[in-house]
Amino acid sequence: MFSTSIGKKLGMALTGLILYSFLIGHLAGNLQLFAGDGGTAFNTYAEFMISNPLLIPTEFILLGVLITHVVFAVSLSRTARRARPQGYAVRKAVGGRSLASRTMIWSGLTILVFLIIHIRTFKFGEIGEGGLFALVAETFQQPVWAGGYLLVMTVLGFHLWHAMHSAFQTLGWHARAGWRLASTLMSILIAGGFAAIPVYFFLAQ
Repeated sequence: MFSTSIGKKLGMALTGLILYSFLIGHLAGNLQLFAGDGGTAFNTYAEFMISNPLLIPTEFILLGVLITHVVFAVSLSRTARRARPQGYAVRKAVGGRSLASRTMIWSGLTILVFLIIHIRTFKFGEIGEGGLFALVAETFQQPVWAGGYLLVMTVLGFHLWHAMHSAFQTLGWHARAGWRLASTLMSILIAGGFAAIPVYFFLAQ
């Protein structure tokens, strides 16, 4: 089933929606950074997640979903390149293709590199007396970190926007205006929600 182009697009859509759901849950937890209690709520949440016996199995499942998503993306990209090996002499938006749709593979790779750095910094970083909250605050009080994070969140927003539109189209839902509007709003809210974190800590110093 997943060996054909249609099957791979379906696999991309399903794995993408799973990752989308994870981002919503992850953002919901991170919103406790704005509690204004010196990090008590967020550190309690972080400690609960770390001690949760379901954490490691869930992480392996998400890793498998991510790898599958990337494999499908690379395979579909190669198929598209083989269909037009010499490329186009003039690159233009044909048939309503947007910048986001033309750069999906590159935005995806950018997000993948960011994810590795993000995990290395906050999951395996050195946590002092202030807990994970202090690490987040100290990290985003640095201009390079705050600016870089905002840049990647912009890329993430465009990637999510086109990814959700494509997933709904693959699943046959794209014809409904409500789904298209929901995908756009959710992409803005997710990327904007994550982007608000470095802005909050950078301005609070």
